[in-house]
Amino acid sequence: MRRATGSHTIVDQLVIGLIEGIMTVFGLIVLVFPLALWAVPQHGALANTVFYIVLLAGGGSLISLIALAYLKGLLFPSRLDQDAPMGGKARLEAYKAWGQTQDDARRVEKQIRSMKGGALHNFGYMVRIATLLSTVVASLYLGTWAFMDFYYGSTEVLSADARWELLHPDAWEWGK
Repeated sequence: MRRATGSHTIVDQLVIGLIEGIMTVFGLIVLVFPLALWAVPQHGALANTVFYIVLLAGGGSLISLIALAYLKGLLFPSRLDQDAPMGGKARLEAYKAWGQTQDDARRVEKQIRSMKGGALHNFGYMVRIATLLSTVVASLYLGTWAFMDFYYGSTEVLSADARWELLHPDAWEWGK
């Protein structure tokens, strides 16, 4: 089997992804379970049946979630304990490599800081654009309201008949 990123093969990563996906679905069911149990009708012909179905689904999901987590731990144990150096010479080599890992950690931290700075800059840019767009929209709405209020008259001051007369003037007074 070809090795993918890390020390897991592609099949291992697929199995881990499948197990974690199923665990996510069961976790969502467990989270929604109390609300679903609360929403079950309390009377009617199927009330007891629906109650027990929801209870069975929620309990089964919780048990399945625990079982899948245990299975994942059995299939893919943590490798942190296996990688620790035990002997004196291995411990010395690990100490020598420690300086290099610290340099790598500093370099990664610098990259993260630069990414944070870039993210903050992009966030500020988005806020400025959103403020500009909201200002333009508010100005358009306010201007349109002011024009309509001035041209057609205010709905609070003028009655419907008065607004009709403003919009459709009767020069020869035929309506009277």
